[in-house]
Amino acid sequence: MKKNSRIGTWLSVVLLLVMFGLSVKAQKYKSVFKDLTWEQAAELAQKEGKIVLVDAMMKARTPEDRKKRDEAERKLFSVPGIMDFCNRNIVAIHIDMGTEAGKAFAPKLVMNMYPTYGFFMPDGDILGVVSPFILAQKPEVFLVKGQKAVKEAEVKRSNKRSILFEEIGFKEALVKAKKEKKLIFIDAYTDYCQPCVMMVKNIFSLDKVADFYNENFINLKLDFGKEKELAQKYGTSGYPAFVFVNGDGKLVYLAGGYTEAEPFIGYGQEALKKAQGIEFTAGSWNEILAKAKQENKLIFMDCYTSWCGPCKQMAQTTFVDPDVAALFNEKFINVKVDMEKGEGKELSKRYGVRAYPTLNFIHGDGEIVHCVVGGLGADELIRQGKLVLEGKGLSYMQNEYADGNREPEFITSYLEVLGMANLGEDAQKVTLEYFATLDREKLNEKKYWDIFVRYVNDVDSDLFRYVYANREHLVSLYGEQQVNRKIQSVWATGANRFVQEKEGAKVLDKKGFERYVKRMKKAKVDGWEDIAANARMNNAEKTGDWKTYVTEGDALLKNGKVSDLLLYNWGLRITKNCKDKELRARAARWFENAAAESAKKEAEGKAGMMSYRTYFEKLAAELK
Repeated sequence: MKKNSRIGTWLSVVLLLVMFGLSVKAQKYKSVFKDLTWEQAAELAQKEGKIVLVDAMMKARTPEDRKKRDEAERKLFSVPGIMDFCNRNIVAIHIDMGTEAGKAFAPKLVMNMYPTYGFFMPDGDILGVVSPFILAQKPEVFLVKGQKAVKEAEVKRSNKRSILFEEIGFKEALVKAKKEKKLIFIDAYTDYCQPCVMMVKNIFSLDKVADFYNENFINLKLDFGKEKELAQKYGTSGYPAFVFVNGDGKLVYLAGGYTEAEPFIGYGQEALKKAQGIEFTAGSWNEILAKAKQENKLIFMDCYTSWCGPCKQMAQTTFVDPDVAALFNEKFINVKVDMEKGEGKELSKRYGVRAYPTLNFIHGDGEIVHCVVGGLGADELIRQGKLVLEGKGLSYMQNEYADGNREPEFITSYLEVLGMANLGEDAQKVTLEYFATLDREKLNEKKYWDIFVRYVNDVDSDLFRYVYANREHLVSLYGEQQVNRKIQSVWATGANRFVQEKEGAKVLDKKGFERYVKRMKKAKVDGWEDIAANARMNNAEKTGDWKTYVTEGDALLKNGKVSDLLLYNWGLRITKNCKDKELRARAARWFENAAAESAKKEAEGKAGMMSYRTYFEKLAAELK
């Protein structure tokens, strides 16, 4: 009995184990998919804090196809860990893409082909896809894709902001960018561009991305599939393209392709860096020279002063131009030097800087190779920079001229370089030497007349005497206004050459000046009285004789021959340099009267485009 009892107990255990094994086998797979619509699944996932898994497929055409699909699904979701992952994180549904529901769902796939398994946010944003054909070979890929989707979903839930794109056109954006002094970021996309859509869904919607771009840029979305001219202008060939331009529409930086958050922010940072323009190097002059030698580069020196308007204009426009910055940052050691402070005072004397801005190109040994005086636009500064890099700057041309080059084309170029370097005396000398080899009748040709007009100011030169003697003929060629203006300019230049420096002081040759005035009168120079009066003021300013300056100003104002601009310039000079209270008070009355006259014209609607009233009021107050 005991033996039979033990056998019975053993059989019972075996039976229980078999039954348990069968039960385990039967429960090993239970479909994760629910019989829900997309809307129902999304609502449930939102409520439970999960994501949605969609088996996007076409309905099986035969029972055999259905059986194969069911077996593939059973095999996939029976893999250890996948079922548990799905139960914890996913609401899974089937969608037949051949149905109306499938057609409505299709845009959410963002151009991904089906059949596919897709992971989605409850709001419909796609988080990733994986092909069932890949899973048939490597089912473990499901967990990798799924876990990545869950992490991305967590990021999306924690981010609430997106890049704010302006609903304005490109031209309006340019105006706004200039006004706000910002760059424009263009999200350049095309239809049927999947990465373009994914950037919007996954990157533009991140708080750190949105905050950075909304703070620093005017943001635009433009379909470059339609904006053909812009696509050609900015050289975009693949999409998405990220185009950064300034308020002038110039390209500052270009990048593209699907990009994660940090490098995408990096694109914007690089654009902002490039928009700062020329990178000026700090350091002593000796350090700058050493750096130039070490890197085998020329130095570009911006010689400026704090009060110089054109200097400020170049800093705000020309130096920040992306094309300028690209050339000068690559090819030169760039340095800004205030000519009135610190080391700038000595450098001003060393390089003979007399006007601002002066733009010097200097070799590492400290010698000037090229110089331009005056404000330049971006294109002209680039032209000058390339001229230097080609070895055809000022020093080259000076050497060529010294070696005997007198070819007409060279002379023309040399004169232009001398003129831009503010080397007027040198330019005049070259011009007079050149014309000495030519027939005077060459002045009948516009090319040669223009050279004379631009570079000759010596009233005692044979060339000017010829022009003055033949002025009626030249008027017939070039017009009375142009010829008379040049003739008066030369006479005026001569009237301003009588102040000389003696023992450290500037002294006026009064007798010489008065003889010159009589000479103008005898020669019947048009406007000789005005030329003499203006010269007296200029001479008085040079010598610090402010009593004569103000007295001559009184006389000219009584004759009504002073423009608002000229009067304003007088005021600036007196305010800065004249210390005599009585003379300042006399000058203050000029500006009180001028301000009142300007106010009257404004009230009558007769004021021009530019009113100096507020400037005159300020000068009057300062002079008192």
